[in-house]
Amino acid sequence: MIIATQAYQITWEKLPDDYILPDDPADNIYQPAQASALTESLQLAGKLPPSCLTTTNYGICATVNGKIVIKAPDWAYIPEIRGTKKEVFRSYTPELQGDK
Repeated sequence: MIIATQAYQITWEKLPDDYILPDDPADNIYQPAQASALTESLQLAGKLPPSCLTTTNYGICATVNGKIVIKAPDWAYIPEIRGTKKEVFRSYTPELQGDK
């Protein structure tokens, strides 16, 4: 049996301003309501500080082996971002712009 392993080089680089992000709609029709409920529950519990970010279908970026990789989870909670929310308007890069 041969088990192949691959080495990954991960770097954290800001998404270029001219990078075109897809604008595909959510596949799950229930996703917007679920995301809203998750965010609202944190808000009602007083757990949404000004420095946090909640997102839906929002690009979270990394560079893996020199290639930009973008994932857009249905919902994400980022406890603290560095800088302003305007700076992470299009996408968010962990390690570079805030928490993992």
